[in-house]
Amino acid sequence: MTSSSSIPKNDKGQESSLFSLLKRHDIFPSKFLGQVFLDEERVFQSILTLLDLQTCDLVVELGAGPGTLTKRLAEVAGKVVAIEIDPKFKPLHQELFAPMKTPPSIVYEDALDVDYESFTNSNNGRLIVFGNLPYYLTTELILMTLNRLPDLSQALFMVEQGVTERLLAQPGTKKYGTLAIATNLFGTWKLERTVSRTAFFPKPNVTSALLSLNPGSNASERAVASDRAFHRFLVGLMQYRRKTLPNALTLSGAWTDSSLPKVTYDIFIEEHNLSSDVRAEQLSPVQLAALYLAVCPVCQNKTNSVE
Repeated sequence: MTSSSSIPKNDKGQESSLFSLLKRHDIFPSKFLGQVFLDEERVFQSILTLLDLQTCDLVVELGAGPGTLTKRLAEVAGKVVAIEIDPKFKPLHQELFAPMKTPPSIVYEDALDVDYESFTNSNNGRLIVFGNLPYYLTTELILMTLNRLPDLSQALFMVEQGVTERLLAQPGTKKYGTLAIATNLFGTWKLERTVSRTAFFPKPNVTSALLSLNPGSNASERAVASDRAFHRFLVGLMQYRRKTLPNALTLSGAWTDSSLPKVTYDIFIEEHNLSSDVRAEQLSPVQLAALYLAVCPVCQNKTNSVE
C-alpha cells in the first residue's frame, strides 16, 4: 500500500493525474524493474524543449512506463516507438492513447532484445532516442543504443546523478571506463539539468540528471564506438587498467602470439607518441579506438554482447 504522505500531489494539493491513472488500473511500480515514473510538468517541458521535435522525426523511447511522457512525445513527433518490458501497462496505454489521431507504437519487449531495424530502416527524418534509464541497466542500455541505433541524431537520457561522473570521466581518473570511452568516441555529452527526486513517483533516494549525447562528425570513430566487439575489448582491457599496455592486452586476451605482431604495436606507440610504460587508463578514446583497429583483428570478428 502507498501511504497518504507519499501520494504525489499537484499544486492544488490533489492527487496527481499520474497517480490517479495508476490507481484506476491497479498498477504499482515494480522495485525489481527499478520503476520510477516522471511526474513533473516542468521536467516534461524541459525534455520537449531539449528535443525540439519536428513532424518528420522518429522517436525511440526506452522504457515507456505508464506512457504519460510517451503521449507528449507523440503529440509533436512524426512517429514514436516506445519500448516497455512490463506488459501490465497495456490496458492503461490503450485508454491513454485511444483519443490520439497518431498514437505511439508500443513494443512490449526487453529493450536489449528489440529488432530496431524493423522500424528505423524506413525513417527519412531525424532519429531521436530518449530513455529514463534504471540504474542497474544504464551501461547496457546506453551501449546498446550506440550499437543498435548508430544513426541517431540526438539521444537524451535521464540517469541517476552519480552516473554523470562515469559518462564524463577523463583518462586517468577512477571513473574512466568502457561507458565513458565508447560514448565520448561516439559524440559529445552535455549535462542539461539535474532533476529533483520529488519529480518522480515513487520518490527515489537520489537526484537524477538529464544528459544529451550528440554524435560527432567523424564517421569512422562513430562506427568503432558502436561496435560491440570494441565494447568487449574495452571491458577486458580496463580490468587491467593500471598494468602496462602490453601486459593489459595479454591478460585481457586481446594479445596472443598469433593475433598481434610486435611491430604493429610498436608502430601504434610511435604514431601516438606514447611511452613504453603507458597504461590503458591513460589512453584517450581516440587512441583506444586506434589500438583496437591496429592490434585486435581477432576481437573485431567477435559479435557477442557485452557482459
